[in-house]
Amino acid sequence: MKIIPLGKRVLLKEKEAPKYFKGTSILIPESGKEKEYLATVVSIGAKVEDVKEGDLIKYAKHIQPTLLDHEGEPHILLNEQDIIAIIQDV
Repeated sequence: MKIIPLGKRVLLKEKEAPKYFKGTSILIPESGKEKEYLATVVSIGAKVEDVKEGDLIKYAKHIQPTLLDHEGEPHILLNEQDIIAIIQDV
C-alpha cells in the first residue's frame, strides 16, 4: 500500500530517540527518554511548498497527528503548518 498525502499534508517517519547517552555506552532507560518531535519526510502532498522528501523536520508538540501504518511501520500524517523547522547538518 502506498500513501500519497493530499493538499498540504506531509507523511513522516518519526526519528527514534537515542538509546545511549551521547558519546558513551551508557544505556538510557525508557523512562528517561524525552520525545524530540523529529521526523523524516517520507511523502508530501501536491500543495506542500516548504519541505521536500528526505528532509529532517521538527514538528509542533501540541498537535494531534494522524497515526498510520505504512509499509509495516508506524508513520505520522500532519499538516505542513504543524512543521516548526527543517533541521540541517552544518
